[in-house]
Amino acid sequence: MNQPEALYRLQEVELEIMRTQQRLKQIADTLANDETVQQAQNQVTAAQNQLNPLKSRLRELEHEIQTNESKTRTTEQQLYSGTVKNTKEMQDMQQEIEALKRWHGELETSLLETMMSTEEAETVLQQKEADLSAVLDTRGDEHRVLLQEQAELQAQLSAAKERRQQALKEVNPENLEIYVTMKPRKNYQPVAIMQGNTCSVCGVAQNVAIEREVRRGTQLVNCSNCQRILVTI
Repeated sequence: MNQPEALYRLQEVELEIMRTQQRLKQIADTLANDETVQQAQNQVTAAQNQLNPLKSRLRELEHEIQTNESKTRTTEQQLYSGTVKNTKEMQDMQQEIEALKRWHGELETSLLETMMSTEEAETVLQQKEADLSAVLDTRGDEHRVLLQEQAELQAQLSAAKERRQQALKEVNPENLEIYVTMKPRKNYQPVAIMQGNTCSVCGVAQNVAIEREVRRGTQLVNCSNCQRILVTI
């Protein structure tokens, strides 16, 4: 991929990000105007924020218990295999096993408590989601559609940001600096497709020399009129 093409791909994904962010703001503004919906949505978010750390803690505890059990088995095998003859070393290993088993009991207790807290948090979240659904029912289908669109756009935005990071890797620093400098002056569209021999943005036909250099794609070539970087796709 040559540099004009790389800049054009970067521009396209950045324009997509801008459009998505603008639409998300419109949706957020619309939803924010309904305080009842916003309150219910905030309660769902709060319930999710309460539940997520508990789920993470559950996974951590399960991993710690597995590690503890593995370490206990390994130490017991070493102790009872007959390979350890030193009395002091055997006593140390026995003490380590006892400590591991005590810690296992504490981990199991923490796991049980966290499971109970998680179940309670899940129940709260389900109730808050039901409350939000009830509020949305009273507001008709409009907000439901908006929330669905919002979720889809947020996923699209995340994916677009990842694509932007990949696109940035294809542009060398010098050309990126030129592109960034031009963006605010060119309405965030500093790169234009040359269709035939014509700039697709300003509509001005380019002379033969410019057209030839654009098609070669070995350097950045500007439109003779609007000064945008031209590219053939």
